[in-house]
Amino acid sequence: MNIPVLLQYTALWIVFVLTTDFWNYIDGSCNVNVRYERDVAFDGVVPTPAWYYINSIPNLSFASCTLACFQSVSVCSGYLFSSQHSSCKLLRTFLTQIDRNGSYIAGDWEYRSRAAEILSLNKPVTASSNYEDYYPNAGHKLIYLVDGITNAPGKFHTYYEPYPWVTIDLENFSIIRDVVMYNRADDHGRWLHSVEIRVGNSSVWSEMTTCGTYPGHSETGDIIVVECRPSCYGRYVTLKIVQLNYITDDSNANNGNNALGFEELVVIGLYF
Repeated sequence: MNIPVLLQYTALWIVFVLTTDFWNYIDGSCNVNVRYERDVAFDGVVPTPAWYYINSIPNLSFASCTLACFQSVSVCSGYLFSSQHSSCKLLRTFLTQIDRNGSYIAGDWEYRSRAAEILSLNKPVTASSNYEDYYPNAGHKLIYLVDGITNAPGKFHTYYEPYPWVTIDLENFSIIRDVVMYNRADDHGRWLHSVEIRVGNSSVWSEMTTCGTYPGHSETGDIIVVECRPSCYGRYVTLKIVQLNYITDDSNANNGNNALGFEELVVIGLYF
């Protein structure tokens, strides 16, 4: 098994040895259903009644506990893990202060609950081309893709080419749940069609895994949500038009040329 990480300064790294099964989930694939974030305020006190839990599994690593919750046939709302006891408890309900009713155990338990956030805000953007390079005063900048503003004159826009693409570097390995496309609101909304979304630990298209597709065509001002089913794991998210343009009444579409244009692109998921 090849792990694409170069340890140039070994003394500065702490290497976590994970099971082979777990590495399959962090190889840029779409095999992950949810990510659980540690509740830093959790004090390790958990209720003992069995009805709180789907099951309790002894002698299990943290990675395997995570996978057990992912793969649970029941709805797993979160889990508890004790590194001291190498024990895993899969939860059927979220824990609150009210749940601590005098029947509890304490220790080094960590509580992980379901959460999701916007991962793309103000992250680095690269694209196959940039309209601004050809028309500097057009107000179409790469950063406008992820600036959190959907109703401003400026927008993201590639130049005209057969298969334009754009990549967002999330800067952290993440689980991608949804990608929300805010189509341009001024005009030419029909130019958005045949979009494929890929996720990976590499930004090389052929090394990424398909999250989902949007056949289109879209309309001006549309908001399109593409859900990764199942969720994908990776650092990079790329959107690419994979079919030549069908438009025949616009000279910019000669030879099947396309252009990617968005008011905003929002990637929703969880950091690993």
